[in-house]
Amino acid sequence: MKPLEIVITPGDPEGIGPEVTRKALRKLKVELKNHPVTIVGSSKLFPGLSRIRFIEPPGRASPGYQSGWAVETAARYVMEAPVSRALVTGPISKERLKKAGFPYQGHTDFLASLTSTRGVTMMLANETFRVCLVTNHCALSEVSSKITPAAIEGAFVHARRFCQELLGKKNPRIAVLGLNPHSGEAGLLGAEELTVIRPTLKRLSTRYRDCTITGPHPADSFFAVEAGKKTTDRNDVILAMYHDQGLIPVKLSGFSESLNMTLGLPIIRTSVDHGTAFDIAGKNTADAGSMIYAIGKAIQYLDRRSKE
Repeated sequence: MKPLEIVITPGDPEGIGPEVTRKALRKLKVELKNHPVTIVGSSKLFPGLSRIRFIEPPGRASPGYQSGWAVETAARYVMEAPVSRALVTGPISKERLKKAGFPYQGHTDFLASLTSTRGVTMMLANETFRVCLVTNHCALSEVSSKITPAAIEGAFVHARRFCQELLGKKNPRIAVLGLNPHSGEAGLLGAEELTVIRPTLKRLSTRYRDCTITGPHPADSFFAVEAGKKTTDRNDVILAMYHDQGLIPVKLSGFSESLNMTLGLPIIRTSVDHGTAFDIAGKNTADAGSMIYAIGKAIQYLDRRSKE
């Protein structure tokens, strides 16, 4: 059996990605003892690190191009052995990525394209909440039109598969949030809950009897109640209707110990939950907690997948 390998793209070379990657690898020496590490990026950014394999970028390329090249190269490398390799990504600049000729909103749609995956789901998670998004990076004015039965079911199916395959939960509990204040207040504050969300959940509950599906829950109170429960009593995954509805509670509950994960890919991909932070790059003040968490979970999920 091949050793289980962690493949890392540090992100924009001028951001904090290389710094938090260096710090994380030093912190996780014991956990990575039996896991080879490959960094797709310049070895010049990682002086003093031993037992690391590097795939070097093309010379004199712009930071944006290096970021995109690294994602492309790493994804193809991991796809060659998806059972024994996992991808961990550092933060990239979406603006620089586009200027370098990569027409993507970020890692999520970039990796979907590279792996020929039709639909993927963005999840942010820590030890308190795991939140999947029904809609991703889009304007708030577009959210309602993008909340369709197919979008809800896609996020649900990915969440269910994640719970069963990578968490080992045969009968996962999945809670679904409403879109409008108070989940629409029986239609007084919006109709999406009545016309789209509730009927879709009813259909999913009939089709997937191995899951407990609840909702639509009012989002304003849901997270406070959920956080107050014992860990064993919480839902395994929460489906949020749009970006900030789901991500603010996750980051508030543990910003430095959260990860971003793309569900639905044929590979395991985890990432930090923060950006490039150009303003503090090079000052050695960046918090590596999210990268430590992302690498640690990649190891855990890869170990579980290899035993299936």
